[in-house]
Amino acid sequence: MPNRCGRPNILIITTDEQRYDTYGITGNEICQTPNFDSLGERGTLFTRSYTQNTVCIPSRACLHTGRYTHQHGVQYMESEIDTTPVLPHWETTFMERLQGSGYYTGATGKIHMLEPKGYDWTRLSGGKGGRWRKMWGEQVGPAPLGQAYARWLEEKRPGAYREIYDQRQTSEYDNNTLINVLPTEEYIDYFIGEMAREFLRERTDNPEEPWMLWVGFCGPHGPFDPPREYAEMYDPEEMPFPETYTHELTGRPEFMQRPAKQDTPEERRFVQTRIAYYYAMLTLIDDMLGNILGDLDANGQAEDTIIITTSDHGEMLGDWGRWGKGVFLEQVVHLPTLAYLPERFRTEAYPTRYDNVIEHFSLSATALDYAGVDIPPEMAAPSLRPIFEGTGDSRGHALTEYVDNTRRCGGMLITTERYKYAHYGTEYIGELYDLQEDPGETRNLWDDPGYADVRREMSELLMDRLLHSMEPAYTSFLGVLPEHVKNPDWGRNR
Repeated sequence: MPNRCGRPNILIITTDEQRYDTYGITGNEICQTPNFDSLGERGTLFTRSYTQNTVCIPSRACLHTGRYTHQHGVQYMESEIDTTPVLPHWETTFMERLQGSGYYTGATGKIHMLEPKGYDWTRLSGGKGGRWRKMWGEQVGPAPLGQAYARWLEEKRPGAYREIYDQRQTSEYDNNTLINVLPTEEYIDYFIGEMAREFLRERTDNPEEPWMLWVGFCGPHGPFDPPREYAEMYDPEEMPFPETYTHELTGRPEFMQRPAKQDTPEERRFVQTRIAYYYAMLTLIDDMLGNILGDLDANGQAEDTIIITTSDHGEMLGDWGRWGKGVFLEQVVHLPTLAYLPERFRTEAYPTRYDNVIEHFSLSATALDYAGVDIPPEMAAPSLRPIFEGTGDSRGHALTEYVDNTRRCGGMLITTERYKYAHYGTEYIGELYDLQEDPGETRNLWDDPGYADVRREMSELLMDRLLHSMEPAYTSFLGVLPEHVKNPDWGRNR
């Protein structure tokens, strides 16, 4: 059995499609997230954390490898999920590297790695995926909630898994906003939380072996379908209605532009109900986090465990009349990222809040750094350890990429403390925003002569970031893969 040598356990918790402004600690006065808030108050809140891709699978490929989209090649998601590019075999995940250094690695829920590798223990699900209305046989690919969840649910109450898809074939489901047919204790994110707790219980029998666990909650990604217990916590009439919902989205690239939407009583009720259910799903996840943190305390593992929480990307949630992701607006690219370090890993300089720009795939390099594993040269993600120890800062900018599922349009975004610059090639105008003067991104300054110098400087910064992230993955892959891959049965939930 490997000797821990004082190395920490590593707990990574991700949500799916969560905006920055959804915690009490980030300014939300409605959504109830006491456990996330407490974690942030006891640890570090990163106020300027940015995703490396604006859609699920490419973003998670960045998280798993610590490499940008243009490096690992998982550029887009197909409409038919089975044809989405998989992570190339020469790309090495950070959990594979942890395995090679003696960590026991686990994952539960939605990690969305195609194909999963680097895990000793898995209880995986797919995503909730509003498009999937049948238990099987969809043209877009297999029903995403997954076999592990289906087996668990069938043992709990035979026929319950079928009820999910029976409800999805009703007209009630057509707008993806409804109360889930299942009670809380059968809901997908409850299952994910319980599997995380199962992993922690098993690990108490191996106290000398350090572990890493990825807990990937499916919410608050649509469909907006919380269990009734949580749905009834929020009155739709008390939800904020987005100020920009009825505004035209103009002066942007053609594919982004939207006509103004109408503010009818029916439309207002629909929007507010969606927001209420979005918050309800987050509160459920917060309760599951509370259970996990409680177990860490009860098992005596809390002060041996580094915890990092983030999301893959955000959600427009009705702003500018839009839903979903796939754009470079703050609602999508700005993420809620928290980190908790046990006291023995803290210095006097440990920050409770960090306001400079960071890239959220840094969690991969940070995990390796604290585990005592060398960060390979092809990993573009920097470790956050110098920030925690007060010996350094972030690089001060973040690179985000996007390619739509038709591959007809794509772009790159560079974000600094003040500006955002998005380039889409010569076919479309780009985007330039001054977040200091215009935090709501209401005015695209791309053609403003007063910002010509800023536009040039940001263009040069984007080019510089690309030039400094060209290290190929195969340089280290060839040398280390045979030694560190412990889990050839990656596709089997055990």
